[in-house]
Amino acid sequence: MTRRTILTGVVIALVLLAGCSSFANDPAESTATNGTTAATETPAPTAETTAAATTVSTATATATATETATATATATPTSTATPTETATPTPTETATPTDTTTATETDESAASAAGPETPLDAGSIASGHVEGLRAAGSFSITDSETIEGDRTNDRSGRADLEANTARLTSQPTDEATRHSYAEGATAYEKTEYESMEPQYEVSELGRPLAESLLTATEIQETVRAVDYERSGSVTRDGRELAVYVANGTDGLSTDVLFRGEDVSEFSSTLVVDPETGIVHTLKTERTTDKLSAGEPNTIVETLEFSDVGSTSVEQPGWVDDLK
Repeated sequence: MTRRTILTGVVIALVLLAGCSSFANDPAESTATNGTTAATETPAPTAETTAAATTVSTATATATATETATATATATPTSTATPTETATPTPTETATPTDTTTATETDESAASAAGPETPLDAGSIASGHVEGLRAAGSFSITDSETIEGDRTNDRSGRADLEANTARLTSQPTDEATRHSYAEGATAYEKTEYESMEPQYEVSELGRPLAESLLTATEIQETVRAVDYERSGSVTRDGRELAVYVANGTDGLSTDVLFRGEDVSEFSSTLVVDPETGIVHTLKTERTTDKLSAGEPNTIVETLEFSDVGSTSVEQPGWVDDLK
């Protein structure tokens, strides 16, 4: 009886020692310490493992899972805060190109309104004018001459460059008014008189009337003879046009423009669209001995272009009788 009691005590002691040894070497605790997953490296229990050891291992795994869950919860707010900081610079980068584009458009607009630099090149001004009108396709023109305040010669016309048609009304004399309609270089004319019946005729011109109304030669000769200076700008029909002026006879050449006249006073105004190159106004005013020796007269000549790109040319009814 005493031996059985002693054997029983020895067995209990061995069981307790086995349980303490299993807890000290439990892979689950070692895994938690190293930060790896417990389920990955936990070996299968041996046949010698007792119920007590199983209980201790289960408790250890539970503690490990608790630590793992805690670490996961801690990482969540950290990853959430990251995109918030990254999104902050985005509005600043977007606003920068907006300001740059606005400034560029303003600079281009200012440069466009400046117009050609002086001294003006006569050939460039004349060719730019012709190219601008051809690109527009149509225009209206008025050309007048006034001597000492009395109008003596007026012309007004319309041209459709695409259709190669034109109409022109002029006053060759004080008592006569001539109406011309041209298709290409063929002109149909009607001349009205104050004291007689109208007269009709058909004539062949040296060039299409629509091309003649461009008046490129007159513009080129004037710009070549006059020393213009820039004088601000003027707005017409919503467009900003460059203005050039000349005053005095010092910079005036009369060899070609006024055929050697003795000009004692002179002024001129030139208005150009810097974007299209079209001359909208060319005006000269001079005091000259052209009409009578010893008695100078003041002559004002004005050439204007308008309704650019919006002019139509209709055939007059009386033209049918001439065709």
